[in-house]
Amino acid sequence: MANPPLLPSSQPLFSQIKHMIVDRIKAGEFNIAEPLPSETEFARYYNVSQGTVRKAIAEIAAEKLVVRFRGKGTFVASHTEEREHSHFFHIVGNDRVKKLPGTKLLTCARRNATKEMEKRLNLKKGEDVTVVERLRIVDDLPIILETIIVSQKTFPDLRSVLNETVPNELYPLYEAEYQTRIVRAEECISAVVAGARKAKYLNIDIGTPLLQIDRVAFSIEDIPVEWRRSHCNTANHHYQNTLN
Repeated sequence: MANPPLLPSSQPLFSQIKHMIVDRIKAGEFNIAEPLPSETEFARYYNVSQGTVRKAIAEIAAEKLVVRFRGKGTFVASHTEEREHSHFFHIVGNDRVKKLPGTKLLTCARRNATKEMEKRLNLKKGEDVTVVERLRIVDDLPIILETIIVSQKTFPDLRSVLNETVPNELYPLYEAEYQTRIVRAEECISAVVAGARKAKYLNIDIGTPLLQIDRVAFSIEDIPVEWRRSHCNTANHHYQNTLN
């Protein structure tokens, strides 16, 4: 294969290389179980310095698209429960200890998308969605009530999959069952109060303050594939995030 030309651009050279490598990852050229080409091989392929490639790979790693293992190489990132828990789950105890929550499935139903669902997930009018409700449980106490909406077209038969097994984390399931990899999410946080339904499932009084986390998750193709609203009882927990 001929080396790809580097077109005139206002972007730094390492940024151009980064986007080229990311495009190849999105195209599925590199398998999760196999290492990416070495920095030397990339440098030779793109006819740039190894330092330029190293900086490009460092940015891709910072965006969680690849992971590095000393002595083994760089690999396309794959979701595991531990990775999803560390990267996407930000609720910790007031003692600052983060525990992997358990899951209890409440409902899972196919529905017609509302206008808001169509907007959030960039759906066409008339598309169906799957709506999942579940509780997240820590130390035998329900602390989060989640409503998760996904496209029926993107995740067909999700109800059947969840009836067979209720995974603690969904992103690894999206990847394993539907070849859809979540790489980033946008969150909006606000304060709300518990209505009757939320109070019932979280075992709290009506009117109790809750933290609402409104999240849209995006695939590696930068397509919105999941809309999730989490209502958190913060009596003994709080939201904690690390900014780099």
